Amino acid sequence: MAGKIFLSCLFVLSALYVYALNDAPVWLDMDVRNVQYPQHSYYTGYSEVFVGNNETREQAVDRAKQKAVGELSGKIRVFVDTENKSLDISTSGTEFEEKINSVFVSSVKTASQTSVVDYKIDTYYDARTNLIYAFAYVGKSELRNYFRSQISLYLDKVAASLATATELLGKGYKMKARNECIAVAENFAIVEYSQDLLTAIDEDADEPVLQKQRSEYLRNELIQTIADLENSIYLYLDCKELVNGQSVVHIADRLPGIIMQNGCGCSFTDSQDNADYIIRIEAKLSRCQDAPDNIVFCYAFATVSVVNTVNKKTVIPKIPECKGGWTQRNRANATEEAFNELAEKIAEKVVPIIKN
Repeated sequence: MAGKIFLSCLFVLSALYVYALNDAPVWLDMDVRNVQYPQHSYYTGYSEVFVGNNETREQAVDRAKQKAVGELSGKIRVFVDTENKSLDISTSGTEFEEKINSVFVSSVKTASQTSVVDYKIDTYYDARTNLIYAFAYVGKSELRNYFRSQISLYLDKVAASLATATELLGKGYKMKARNECIAVAENFAIVEYSQDLLTAIDEDADEPVLQKQRSEYLRNELIQTIADLENSIYLYLDCKELVNGQSVVHIADRLPGIIMQNGCGCSFTDSQDNADYIIRIEAKLSRCQDAPDNIVFCYAFATVSVVNTVNKKTVIPKIPECKGGWTQRNRANATEEAFNELAEKIAEKVVPIIKN
């Protein structure tokens, strides 16, 4: 046994001597690499590429580096099935929850395709053979420390974004609160990928290291925040009403109260940026007609669109023309009655769109 160890050491020393004479790095020899960077302590990647006729040496060096890092990453990377992986936050299957899960899956995939960080890489060009050699390596202890710090760092970011989302929601800034939830999903993806990777490369990774309990607690906070967001709907009303070219206000005064009385479960906001739905109305008086018995009838119509600010979809309900009648041929009162009837018809069409 001692003889074998002596011969092995002698071989390595001989290789070191030969490569030193040729001014070539010792890591070119596989046996030397295995001694200097043993598998129990390092992940490594090695490549050899010819300098092509149509490329510069720098381009070939980049190609060699990519191959070496690719081999290194392949030894470390944990396969994450993004098709079956989700943040598991579903409470009612809303579009926003689907968006959160979509962002999470996409971010996990991006993380899994990212090259290993903190690796070192050396290259060597042999002019005699026109070959580029590349050797990438990273210590396992360094890698473990890196992913441990990633878990703590991104869980802190999750906690900060959730606190901000809660504060924004309390002030009525739902769109900004949603954006913070998107940031939570992106950060959770880094946490979960780091936990998976650390579990695979570190057999000693335990609860204090992986912080699974803290992850679960913050995930429950996210679920509650999303539920609060979905249970409070904010509407913004953009209403233009014209009578004989003059601006009036009839529908804008009545519509919010009618919508809320019809069981919308929503509130109106003065900020378009904070709204879940934007209701746009253009209403006009079309005509007035005198009738027998000193009565006048006035007719009004409206075009309405309801914009969902989350999915950017627009629904355009058809609103029937409405009329108002008044005695003494009072056109002002008849016009107001027509617009009030329009408000009722608009509410009938808009509330189901918002509730669905």
